[in-house]
Amino acid sequence: MGIEKILFVNDDADDIQSMVARLPAGIVAQGASQFQAGCMVDRFDYDLIVLDNDANDLKESKGAGTLECIREKSQDIPVIYTSFQPGWVPEDVFRTKGVQVVKTDEIVDFLGRMYGIEFKPLVEMPRRAAQVSILMSYNPIEGYSAGVHSNGRLLVIAREKCSGTAGREVVREELGKLYGEFDWRADRDLVKNIFVYDGINGGREPGQAAASLGHDVRMKVNLMACHCDWERKKRFANSMYVDLYAVECGGRETMGAIADVLVGISRPNIDYDQLPIPRDKILTDAQKFKI
Repeated sequence: MGIEKILFVNDDADDIQSMVARLPAGIVAQGASQFQAGCMVDRFDYDLIVLDNDANDLKESKGAGTLECIREKSQDIPVIYTSFQPGWVPEDVFRTKGVQVVKTDEIVDFLGRMYGIEFKPLVEMPRRAAQVSILMSYNPIEGYSAGVHSNGRLLVIAREKCSGTAGREVVREELGKLYGEFDWRADRDLVKNIFVYDGINGGREPGQAAASLGHDVRMKVNLMACHCDWERKKRFANSMYVDLYAVECGGRETMGAIADVLVGISRPNIDYDQLPIPRDKILTDAQKFKI
């Protein structure tokens, strides 16, 4: 049986509109927020439900709760569960019958292969030029104080002194501040690149911060990590769609040199050609995910 009626559940109305606009004639599509889907009292009368994880702005996944509501009323409807960071999806979702987890920017190709849906070509909408690179560390960054530099081209999140064993708390605090000041839905197109330092004193927090930022800005984040607990960091990078680079413990010198490249200056006694991340990768807009 072909697909005739699809429900898209997503708190980002733009994502729903992007998908619906590309559907071929003959498929009826309906959109709903997580709240609206959770409030539906009747059986879900659709051939397919495309449900987003919706774990934005450091909040818990909304999609997992909506999935429970769907399965309480309709056990057999196929559900395609989407996330830009599949590693961010709660484990219970993977264990739910009739659910497949798909990376959000691969959903069109997946539905085409699985259900034979021939989507219309993507129409690129005008976007504001990316211009802000973000450097985040719970330690100092050599040559740079916390704040905005180079006429808004660089945002540095750092401390004046090494945080030591308080690294975890510092990362959580600084990330919370950043989310409080930045509107990710409205401003994410402005972000050009993100670099996060991950050291032994940060525990899992720097990696989680990188994954959260990557999820909400919809881009690959550069995780600049020391060799301490390296295997764990490699496993994390493989599951969370970050690019991992090895730096010295503390990351002060490398993060400072990256900042130099971003603002276009050279300091003496620094070999910028020996950075662990290529210069063109620092200066080029990061890979962004889109539907």
